[in-house]
Amino acid sequence: MSSSSPQPRPAGGGAKKPIPWRLYLGIVAVVVAVVVILQNQDDAPFHVLFWTVTLPTWVMLLIALALGVVVGWLLHYRRSSRK
Repeated sequence: MSSSSPQPRPAGGGAKKPIPWRLYLGIVAVVVAVVVILQNQDDAPFHVLFWTVTLPTWVMLLIALALGVVVGWLLHYRRSSRK
């Protein structure tokens, strides 16, 4: 007779799901964006049509990053809704 008790199963069912490559790519993109933002702290004038705005470069980079995320999400949403 064996005195060993049955081993408990892992909470996830035992099978590990592979991490999608897009997650790695997204993490790398965010890290690169943060590094670029942190290295660009100087104020710079930005000309938009007939307006001139002087802001820290990192603010404009952050705005550009946010716009890129929104456009990517909208394109993904549009593509998935067509199916």
